[in-house]
Amino acid sequence: MAAQRPEYDYRGLSWDHLNESGSISNLPAATPLEWESLSQHQRNVPQHSPTAPWGHGRDGVEMGDLGTQRPAREDPFSDHNPLSRPYRSGGYHMLDEVQEPAKQGFLKSVISPTPATQHHDGSSPPDRGHPGPAGPSFFGRIRRSKWAMYICLIFGVACAAGHHVFYSTLNGKPATDQLVMQRYGTLLAFGAKAGLGAAVIEASHQRVWVTARKRVMTVGALDSLFSMTESLASFGAWEVLKGAKIAALLALFVWIAPIVVILTANTLQVELSRIVTEDRCAGVRTLNFSFEEIDEWRDPTKIGKYFEVPASIWNTTKKATDDDDSDEWFDYYTAPGLALAQTLTIGAFMGETVMRKNAQAETCGSGWNCTFEIKFTAPAYKCTELASGVSSKASNLTQQSGSIAPPFSTDLLLPKGIYSYYAFTTGGDYFNMQMEDVEPGGIPKTDRPYPKNLGAFRTDPIVWIGYSTRTNPGEPLPEKSSSPGWEQAFTPKLFACENYESSYIVQFNYTENLHSTNVLDVEYLRPVINTTYLPDIELEDGTADSVAATPQSNYVFPQNKSLYRRTAAYYSLSLIARSFLNGTVAANQKNANGVPMANTNVIQTKVLDVANNYFPVGDLMKTVQRFYSENIILSMLSNPQFTSVVWAAKPDEQSGIDPDVQREDVEGLKYPCQRSRVGNVYTYHVRDLWIVYSISIGLAVMGVVIGVLSVRENGGLMRNVKFSSFVAATRGEGLRRVEWGGADGGRVSEGVKGMRMRYGMVEVEGQGGKELKFGFGFEEDVTSLERNGGGTAVKRLTMLGASSRSLARSG
Repeated sequence: MAAQRPEYDYRGLSWDHLNESGSISNLPAATPLEWESLSQHQRNVPQHSPTAPWGHGRDGVEMGDLGTQRPAREDPFSDHNPLSRPYRSGGYHMLDEVQEPAKQGFLKSVISPTPATQHHDGSSPPDRGHPGPAGPSFFGRIRRSKWAMYICLIFGVACAAGHHVFYSTLNGKPATDQLVMQRYGTLLAFGAKAGLGAAVIEASHQRVWVTARKRVMTVGALDSLFSMTESLASFGAWEVLKGAKIAALLALFVWIAPIVVILTANTLQVELSRIVTEDRCAGVRTLNFSFEEIDEWRDPTKIGKYFEVPASIWNTTKKATDDDDSDEWFDYYTAPGLALAQTLTIGAFMGETVMRKNAQAETCGSGWNCTFEIKFTAPAYKCTELASGVSSKASNLTQQSGSIAPPFSTDLLLPKGIYSYYAFTTGGDYFNMQMEDVEPGGIPKTDRPYPKNLGAFRTDPIVWIGYSTRTNPGEPLPEKSSSPGWEQAFTPKLFACENYESSYIVQFNYTENLHSTNVLDVEYLRPVINTTYLPDIELEDGTADSVAATPQSNYVFPQNKSLYRRTAAYYSLSLIARSFLNGTVAANQKNANGVPMANTNVIQTKVLDVANNYFPVGDLMKTVQRFYSENIILSMLSNPQFTSVVWAAKPDEQSGIDPDVQREDVEGLKYPCQRSRVGNVYTYHVRDLWIVYSISIGLAVMGVVIGVLSVRENGGLMRNVKFSSFVAATRGEGLRRVEWGGADGGRVSEGVKGMRMRYGMVEVEGQGGKELKFGFGFEEDVTSLERNGGGTAVKRLTMLGASSRSLARSG
C-alpha cells in the first residue's frame, strides 16, 4: 500500500522559500489550505540552481542547463517586466509560462532567480563552476518557436504551387518520360503532404498540452492523447474523443493527409490527342517576282546542277553584229515558258494547287502535319458583277484608265439564249508575231529604227464571263424553251475581271498526306497594265499587232527592262488562266455522248459542276478568282526551279531544286509554322488538383491557427512531446505512491491507467526540502500559483482531494 502523502502548511510561505533551482522548498507540515497569500515585498528571486539535473526550460518541461550562472532579472510576475509574459486564464498564473528573450539562448527554470550570496538558512552557496554551454542555435530557436509551424505550412503550400506549375508546363505536351514525370509530381505531392502534415503535428503538440493542463484525465486517456498522431488505436479512447475533440481532429488530419498524394497523382493523365506545337519548318517557299526583273535568259542563274527557269520565252532584236552593251537592241516577249505552262496546266486540270513531291515530309517532318502562312506579291483577278437577271442590262466596267462596255449581253445566256457559260478573254491580247517578216529568234528583217510599239504591252485583256445558274437546282428542267416555267428556271449573270498586282496572305496545310491552300487575304495594289482596251480601233503603227488602248503613255515598253520583265511574267500567268476560261458551253445542247456542246477548255476544270449537268458552280465569280490564285499562281511553288520561287525565311534568296547543295545556314531557312500530329499527350486536370489542395491547405491553416492559439494559452511557449519533456514532467512525489511496473517490468496495470491526472505544479523532493515544480500529478496533488491582489497565492486545484476523502472516511 502506498504511503500517505504528507501535508504542508502554505500559510507562512514566502518567496524566501524559493531555493536556487526556482522551486519552493522547506515546507513545514501543516493542514492544507486552498488559498494562502505570499507577501509581495518578500519576493527575493534567487538564481537558477546548477545542481538541478532536470530543470524546466522555456516550455516548462525541458531539461535545464547545468552549471549556468544567470544575471539578475525582474520579478517574473511583474507586468512591467518586458522579458516575462505570464499566462492568465481564469485568474490562474502558470509559472512555467514565463518567457525569455530569444537572444539569451539559454533554457531557464520556471522562476528565474537572482544571484544570492547566502541561502535563507545562512549557508554559503556552492561553487558555481564555469559558465555552462552556449544557448541553442538559430535553427534551434526557430524549432522552438511558432515559426516551426509557419515554415512547415509555407513549405507545404509552396510544394502545392510547384506541383501546379510543373503540371501546367506538361499540359498538352507530348507524353515523353512518363514514369519520370509522374515521379516528380508524386515527389511534389509528398512534399505538400509532409509540409502541411508537419505543421498540423506541431499544432497538435501544442493542443495536447493545453488539454492536459485544463482537463483531469485518466492515465490511459493521457496515453492516447499524447500518442494520437502515432497510434491509430488511440482514437478508441472515448474519454479523449469526448474531452479533447480539437486535438483528436488535428490528429485525424495527420492520418488522412497521405490521401493528398493519392488524389493529386491522378490529375496528370496521358490521353490520345492532337499535339500542336509552334515550331519552325524546313523547305517553306514563297514567290518573289523581282527576280524576273533581273533574270538574264542568255546567262541563266544556276543553283547546284540546275538552272533557274524564267516564266516567259523571249524574242530579240539583237543582230549578230550588235555589241552586248549596245542600246540599239532589246528583247521582247513571245509567250509563257513551256515549264510554266506545263505546271499550271496540271493545276488547272486538277482543280487544286500543285504540290511538289514529298513536300509534307520535307516541310513538316516525318509523321507530322503542319500549317503555315506566307506573304508575297503576285497577280490576282479583281472581279466586278455587271448584270444579274433575265433581260438585265449590263453596266460598263469602270477602270482606272477609263470605262469599257461588255462585249456581249445576257441575252446570249439561258433562258433567252442557248449558253449556260460564255467567256470572252482575248480582247486586246498581245500578238506574239510582232513583225511579219523576222529572222529566227524574232529579229526583224527591216532596218532600224524599229516601230515604237514593237514588243509593247498595250493592255491586259479583261476576262468577260456570262453564265446562267439554275434557280431551283433540285427540280427537273423544263423540256424546251416553250415549256411553262422556262424563263423562271434560269438566272443569267455577267461579270468582268481585271488582272491586278496584289498582295497575298495564303495559308498552307499539310494533313495526313493531303494538302490544301486558303487565300486569307488579297489586297489589290495596281493594274498590271493600266490601260483601257479600245475594241473598235485597229492601230497601224508598223507592227503586226493592231491592238489599241488608252492611254498610250501607260504602255509597258521593252526598253524599261525591269518593269517589262515583271509585267511579262504576270501576263504569262494570266494568259494561261484565260486560255482555260475562254469559250462557250451550251448545257441544253448535248452531243451523242450526252455531254453538253462545249467550245472551251473550262469543261476540263472544276469551274463547271459536272454533277449539275455542267452548269457553272453557284458563285462563279469567286470560283474564277480562286482558280487563278490557287490553281495557277500557287502551283508555281511546286517547282522550286522557277526563277520567282524563293525561301520564305529569306525572300531575297532563290531556293533552287538541287537537293545536293550544302548550306551552312540550314536553321536560318526554317520558317515559323504550327506542327501537329495525333499522339499521347499530357492532360492536366487543374480543377481536380486544386480541389484536393484547397481542402488540405484550408484544414492545415485552421490547424496552425489552433496551434497558435494554443501557444498563447501555453504562455507563448512551444511545447513538444520529447522524452526529456516527459522525464521533466514526471517528478512529482505523488507519482511514487503508485506501483507503475507490471509483471513484465514494462506494462502499466489497468488500475493505474484508470487513475486521474493533470499537468500543473506538484511537490518535488529538493536539496532544501519540498519544492513546487511543474509536472504531472494525480488529481489531488496538482497545485498552481496565481497573483491575487497585492500578493501571490498557492492554490490546491482539486479542493484538497486527499484530505476531503480522509475526512469523509473518518466521518
